[in-house]
Amino acid sequence: MNILRGKGRKLRTAGTLLVAAAVLQASCGTILHPERRGQPAGRLDIGVVALDGIGLLLFLVPGVIAFAVDFATGAIYLPPEYSHAGPLPGTSPREVRIEPAELSPQRVETIVREQTGKTVTLQPGGYRAMRLQKLDEFTPRTVAELEASANPANVNFRGSDE
Repeated sequence: MNILRGKGRKLRTAGTLLVAAAVLQASCGTILHPERRGQPAGRLDIGVVALDGIGLLLFLVPGVIAFAVDFATGAIYLPPEYSHAGPLPGTSPREVRIEPAELSPQRVETIVREQTGKTVTLQPGGYRAMRLQKLDEFTPRTVAELEASANPANVNFRGSDE
């Protein structure tokens, strides 16, 4: 009888270790986001932090290891293009002058592609817009206000609502 109890205990221990390893693997940003390895510090990815935190709560040592590995590799940080409101440090916005009569969502898409090399698609309801009198008004605060605004832009580019 003792032999059977010993096997059951070993099986439970092995099962617990297997579950612990699965949780650790799923909660490690280095495994979830291998493309982020080696990136610089920035804003933390709350999803990776939460998963590492769960690992820390359930299994102290593996959780600490998950945090240490994610911070060391940079996988816990958001990619640079998502970690800043407004222009990246070391860059400045460019002013592009266009006749107001020429402005349309398609024209803005073309200008962005020409100036940045990135393709954007402006779908009604999928973006927010505001009129700025001067380029100096483009600050992280105005970007945050724009992102927090309740009304998606259904704005024509002449400054009045459609």
